[in-house]
Amino acid sequence: MPSLSTGNRRRRVPGPESSDEGDDSPAPTNSRVSGASKRARTGQDSSQLSDDDLDQSAMNGISLRQNGNGHSQDGFQPGAITRVKVNNFVTYEDAVFNPGPNLNMVIGPNGTGKSSLVCAICIGLGYGAANLGRAAKFSEFVKHGKDQATIEIELQRKPEDRSNYIIKVRITREGDKRKWWINGSEAPLKNVQQLVRGLGIQVDNLCQFLPQDRVSEFSGLSPVALLHETQRAAAPPEMLTWHDELKDLRKNQKGIQLNLETDEETLRTQEERQEGLRGDVERLQERAQIQEKIALLESSVPFVDYNVKRRHYIECRERAREAKNQLVALEAEFAPTVQAVNNKEEYHRRIDVAAKERKKDLLNSERAADNFFAQVEEANEGIKELEQKAKSERDGEQKRKQQYAAIKDKIAALEAQLKNEPPAFDGPEWNAKIRAEEHKCREIEAEQRQVTEKREDLDRQGNDVRSRVGEKEKELATLNSQQGKNISLLRSISRDAATAWEWIQANRSKFEKDVFGPPLIECRVKDPRYANAIESLFQKNDFMVITAQTSADFKILDEQLLGASNLRLADINLRTVSRSLGQVRNSPMPTHELEKLGLDGWALDYVDGPEPVLSMLCGAVRLDRIAVGLKDLNESQYNALTSSAVSTFVTGRSHYSVQRRREYGPGATSTTTKSIQNARYWTGQPIDTNDKHELEETLKGLRENFDVMKVESVGLKEKLRVLGEQRSTILETIKILKAKKNEAQLIAGRFQALPGKIEREKENFQAVKLVSDNYRARMREIEAQSDELVLKKNALSIGYKALVQGIRTAHLSLQEAKFRLIEAASDVESLKEHSSNITRRVQEERQNYERANEEYKNVKAQAIAVHNQCISILAEGNNKEYFETIDKDLTIEQLEQDIDAEKSKLDYIHDGNPGALREFETRQATIDRLTATITSARAELTSVDASIASLRSRWEPELDKLIASISAAFAHNFEQIGCAGEVGVHKDEDFDLWAIEIRVKFRENETLQQLDQHRQSGGERSVSTIFYLMALQSLARSPFRVVDEINQGMDPRNERMEDEGVVYCEWGAYAEGS
Repeated sequence: MPSLSTGNRRRRVPGPESSDEGDDSPAPTNSRVSGASKRARTGQDSSQLSDDDLDQSAMNGISLRQNGNGHSQDGFQPGAITRVKVNNFVTYEDAVFNPGPNLNMVIGPNGTGKSSLVCAICIGLGYGAANLGRAAKFSEFVKHGKDQATIEIELQRKPEDRSNYIIKVRITREGDKRKWWINGSEAPLKNVQQLVRGLGIQVDNLCQFLPQDRVSEFSGLSPVALLHETQRAAAPPEMLTWHDELKDLRKNQKGIQLNLETDEETLRTQEERQEGLRGDVERLQERAQIQEKIALLESSVPFVDYNVKRRHYIECRERAREAKNQLVALEAEFAPTVQAVNNKEEYHRRIDVAAKERKKDLLNSERAADNFFAQVEEANEGIKELEQKAKSERDGEQKRKQQYAAIKDKIAALEAQLKNEPPAFDGPEWNAKIRAEEHKCREIEAEQRQVTEKREDLDRQGNDVRSRVGEKEKELATLNSQQGKNISLLRSISRDAATAWEWIQANRSKFEKDVFGPPLIECRVKDPRYANAIESLFQKNDFMVITAQTSADFKILDEQLLGASNLRLADINLRTVSRSLGQVRNSPMPTHELEKLGLDGWALDYVDGPEPVLSMLCGAVRLDRIAVGLKDLNESQYNALTSSAVSTFVTGRSHYSVQRRREYGPGATSTTTKSIQNARYWTGQPIDTNDKHELEETLKGLRENFDVMKVESVGLKEKLRVLGEQRSTILETIKILKAKKNEAQLIAGRFQALPGKIEREKENFQAVKLVSDNYRARMREIEAQSDELVLKKNALSIGYKALVQGIRTAHLSLQEAKFRLIEAASDVESLKEHSSNITRRVQEERQNYERANEEYKNVKAQAIAVHNQCISILAEGNNKEYFETIDKDLTIEQLEQDIDAEKSKLDYIHDGNPGALREFETRQATIDRLTATITSARAELTSVDASIASLRSRWEPELDKLIASISAAFAHNFEQIGCAGEVGVHKDEDFDLWAIEIRVKFRENETLQQLDQHRQSGGERSVSTIFYLMALQSLARSPFRVVDEINQGMDPRNERMEDEGVVYCEWGAYAEGS
């Protein structure tokens, strides 16, 4: 590979002891230079080196090595994304992303697929499309024109696992379906979600996963919601649980306090009203005492009634006993007659049982006979089947005899055909005819290909000419534009550089990142007054540098522009820049201090252009370290500058370069001064437009050439048509020849197959003959089986006859039993009629006993019911002694007279307000209930207060510690961009009103102010949002964080601040950790 250099000027690389002040050369960058000079070679591939690599290799002599995939695998947290692969997903057809373990920035113009990567991460981890704020259906993420999309995400394994987790999902457009795999095995979605949750990934948390379309949503989060999301992202799970419990406890506490105050006020009101009813209540209580006595007398009714019914019960019991004794005496007197009737009834019962048994025996005999008859029928069926089988054998033998004759006739016919041999089939002759025609066809096809290739070549040339016409027309149209003027100027200075720039613009799709053209085209001087000073810092090669951002892009440029097999350009200069302008810039002092020394600013501040080009110029031209000014310096200013850290500056029309030799002391300096020339390139003056005439002449020649090609193409097209017709005719001839060949070959093949057919027919004849020879043996076997079945049928018939005789015997025995049963029934009826008078007398006496006994039972039940009523009254425990002293001889009539007397007394006492007592008692019950409720509420409130205090003592210190850590990181982030910020917690009596308070200061004359939409601009709020997320990073329990459109809503100033802060914080933390 060619050696690396920074231009045609010799630049020295400082040793470890050299200072920045004594070094006029820029820091080395990975560049590629080619000129008229000899090109050196090294053993190392320059395409793999960045400017950082060159710095380290030049200064320390350490060889550079990279791992196979471009980044180290160390440092990944469990659950971190190590690889994302997508296929036919949104804008991607096939892509693989390999993020590193620290900061990963995806940079590109709008529409290049940055947000598509974020969508792939969200969907690939099992979360819904609602988290993206974009399409509602998963099928809408399938690339247009494709049926399926695939996402594969590899997550870092846990220490105890053997391999990383690979989650794969396939989205099918039809039906909006998804199918999941984990480590190659198909799995349901819930398993994927369980794995993701187990790794601490929260895609639904805006503090961890912030898609482009939800950036504004996150910025608009209320402070209360921000506290909730912060705890989800960075706090242990129990803290969010504690917060929720505190909210519930506070809500419960407020409810208890409100209810307690209401109940206490209600109790005071009820007690005041109760005192106003006491007079009416006392009169009502006297009336109530009388009513109570009346109620007592009325409740005595069951006791008096029980005494009456008990006396009646004793009388009925004695009558029932007497009736029973009379019945027993009468039954003893007539017992022999009754016994005779009972004996005859027993005999009748036994005869009935015997008749039933004989009927059962008859049924069993009939079933046995039926079984034997079924076996006889089965034997008959077997005999019939054998007869049918014998008939089939006889019919088959008859058919086989017919087959003998047919086979013999077929053999004779085949042998006759064998004697008539057809003409011999000459395959080679037929093939020769066909090949001759195919040869003609191939010659025509070869001519067709030549004409087609010629026509295609002509078409390509025509397309090239048309393309060149378009390019030249475009060049002509843009010649008068500023860009056209710049390109024309570039071509006048270096045609190789202009050619290289045109190739880059036509092949941008081959590069990983943007490749920038020469500074002459990409940059301009902001203020024309400084054009002379700025141009004096540049050599001619510095204006022609082409800048790449990756080693791979540098390699492509080197091979395509300088390689021996491609453009082989000479007068171009290639460089690689991988660091941002913020990382490269290293001005010796701030601009305001420079102004005090009489200079206006640093040269970099007066040049406008893409950041990578400016970064390259900082290394190649040192624009960040050279000061410029329009006015000449006085002596004091000059002396101050030569003693400062500024080593090169331009003032007025002079260029100063200060050399310091430390080995001779701090005052050993020498200054080189030279005059500067007027600017030649960045002057804004019109350039020579002689190229216009050349473009017009070129266009004329191209158009005339295109017309000639067009006429030639028409002729070739007509020739192709004629050749196509000739080819079709030959193909038809080949088709006819092949058909004739196949027919002749078929006839010859059939003749050759005749001996085989004759042999097969003879074998068939022998097979039929063999079956016929076995005919008699099969018939003898059938006859033997038939004889065996006939014998079995005869034996079964004999047994069936015996069973039929048994049925007849059983039937006669049953008839005998039935006759005896009728006789016994007649005897029983005769005896019963003879003893009917005796039976009637016993029955009458029994009925008399039953009536007495029934009355006894009824009275007893009534007495027991009243007795149970009395027991219930006594069980209540009221007035038990009074009920025990009731006179047992007291009657119901006497008791009713006492009740009427008490009711007369009650009529003399007026009831006044009859509802007063009821109201008094109801209110008293309410007072008692309120008192109990208040006591319970106070105890419950004490318990809730203790729970809140206990839970808060655990949660609040942890929250303060968490917010303090976030605030420290947040403030540190702001310090790196020259601003200030802090994070605090708004604490309220209600825990659901606790919130995050973010205070920021973006200007020196400001104080810290609350972050809201009224005090800060949209860009400043975006910067604050990003720094807050960065502050969460070191505390977050999640393995990674995603922010899409991190610079959304920022102006260039805020965007630079944010970029510098992000890079510093992430890589600074990484450097400290390493």
